[in-house]
Amino acid sequence: GPIPSIVLGAVHHMTNVLCQNGTAIKGILIVKKLITRACSPGILSSLHSDLLQLCLAAKLPSPALPFLDTHITDITTTEDIDVQHILQYFYYGGCIYSSLSNFPRALHFFEMCLSVPAQQTSVIQVAAYQKAVLVTLILGRCKPNHLILSRPYFSLFGAEGNAEKLAASIAQMTPTLEKHDNLGLAKQALESVREREIAKFHDTFVSLKLSSLASHLKLTVAEIEKRIGKMINCSQFPAQICKKEGVLWMETETQDPEESLEQVKAALVTSMNSYNKAKELNTALSLNPRFLARMVELGPNKDPSGASSSYFPAHGRTTHEKDQFKKKIIDLLEME
Repeated sequence: GPIPSIVLGAVHHMTNVLCQNGTAIKGILIVKKLITRACSPGILSSLHSDLLQLCLAAKLPSPALPFLDTHITDITTTEDIDVQHILQYFYYGGCIYSSLSNFPRALHFFEMCLSVPAQQTSVIQVAAYQKAVLVTLILGRCKPNHLILSRPYFSLFGAEGNAEKLAASIAQMTPTLEKHDNLGLAKQALESVREREIAKFHDTFVSLKLSSLASHLKLTVAEIEKRIGKMINCSQFPAQICKKEGVLWMETETQDPEESLEQVKAALVTSMNSYNKAKELNTALSLNPRFLARMVELGPNKDPSGASSSYFPAHGRTTHEKDQFKKKIIDLLEME
């Protein structure tokens, strides 16, 4: 059943105290049991952020994974959950996945944190943006399509694809990265860029001297050999190293057609489920009288949540179009 608000407040306070005292592990089982008792799978409550915070502080991510791997489809109605708890859930979730090197999932959580509507940009969202930039560099993805919430971090994209430039930028930003506890992610981003630079040679050459590769990337032969050996062991770079001759021999990579087909099928099922859920939520929102009334009050070019208008640019509608928009909203309200 629903947990009384006084109990929720006590749990939030307990979480903060345990994390400050370095005894976060003591609260994990308590909060986990409360969530299991009060919430169905896929329902987000304020207790979820407490559990993730405790797991992060205790450096024990495993108890949080069942609540992160389950897709959130709704927010609990048994409590008045604050937007801060939603932001914390996605931010802490991204941090946990980053600690486990599950960077695609980490980036998803950071982007979800950035997508939560708010009246003003939160400190949590700024921190999520900073980590999202570094995780994006690790994955080699395109620049995130968000407002620039941190210029120093955004400037790292200027060195994208060039390990030498990125190393110089990271060295310059080291005090800032250490202050934000992001130096580890930055170093991983640099390693990923270097590995992608090495991987580009696979499709170009059949064989390549390690000394030539080291000279091109401005690294020592020993460093190149160590990096390529690591990539080969992780099945990221199909090749063989001939240490006697100091030559790297490329191999062709093959993929099982049946495995590829299963991956496509799984992706299609996930996409269809997400589409159907989004359609249901959109229908429910379009028939909500409070939401429609808020739309009429603010007009067609503003966000009903009160978020900054820079997230929702105007579309240059005429006065006549605005009047027609308001009329449609009023008609829908009358139908209710």
